[in-house]
Amino acid sequence: MTLDKILTGLSALAFVAVAGGSAAADPVLLQAATIANEGFPYVDGLRKFEEVIEARPECEIDVNVHIGGSLGNEREINEAILEGTIHLGIGAGSMANLAPIYNLFQIPFLIQGQAHMAAVADGPIGKEVAGLIEKQAGFRVLNWFSTGDSPLETVKAPVKSPADLVGVKMRVIPNPALVDAMKALGANPTPMAYGEVYTGLKQGVVEGAHLDVISVQNLKIFEVAKFMTDWEQITFLSEPRPVIMKATFFDSLPTKQQACIREAMDEATAHERKVFLDKMTAIRAELVKQGVTITKVDVGAFLDKIRPVWAKYAKDLNAEKLVERITAAKP
Repeated sequence: MTLDKILTGLSALAFVAVAGGSAAADPVLLQAATIANEGFPYVDGLRKFEEVIEARPECEIDVNVHIGGSLGNEREINEAILEGTIHLGIGAGSMANLAPIYNLFQIPFLIQGQAHMAAVADGPIGKEVAGLIEKQAGFRVLNWFSTGDSPLETVKAPVKSPADLVGVKMRVIPNPALVDAMKALGANPTPMAYGEVYTGLKQGVVEGAHLDVISVQNLKIFEVAKFMTDWEQITFLSEPRPVIMKATFFDSLPTKQQACIREAMDEATAHERKVFLDKMTAIRAELVKQGVTITKVDVGAFLDKIRPVWAKYAKDLNAEKLVERITAAKP
């Protein structure tokens, strides 16, 4: 990506009104942003989207990918998409503050592993939740990226049952479902931005986290948190993450460009999920080599503590049937 291209995109965002009928010949320029850094599959997925769509000149679309939170944190990116200064992002936990239905996918232990995640995201459940996200917050869900499998990471001692979490300061995404889940497990939930977790763990601001295994590697969390629960036994989170665009902006684009975006995002999603799977396959041995202890847990004890949280959000979100369908979708 050339500097001229980046500067052009950032300084002339009114450009995209070509979709509304302007005679300007320049391609539509989409700004895509993520808090993830190089090495995290979100970046691979967004770069694949850029590659695929720019390889099709008939689409008349260029893409700038901004990574590492250079355009803001998750909440700021979500808000900027609605304001129109960013066009494409990946919804995460903080998006649930704008679209409460997304709390459903953030309820710990509900979705188990990548096959279950794909069955939920790619079927009727994913379509229904996407429609509710649009209705509640105005985001069009273009597809669902993976965020891998998330265990629990702790600094002082391994976690084998909820009793081991009592009073432990656990970093959470600023999301109500995750805060309530940690409280139900006896932990002290502490909202903290993704990029602050390493320092927070090192300085003792928090004593644990629930990062996906690739983030544990990429952020070098293994240097400060030497204990992890076994994500191959049970995952704390395996939620799909929506790739989002402001719905009215998407609808303002010509039909040809809408189709280009959809098709390119389908390819990008398949690529992003494969990158996640490939990396997770190799990462276990690497973490053990770094001195991480991976422990089995008392699955029944965790589920007993967390089921009331499932019931609370199912009721609050009027989603009792959706929760039943999510559990039934497990392969």
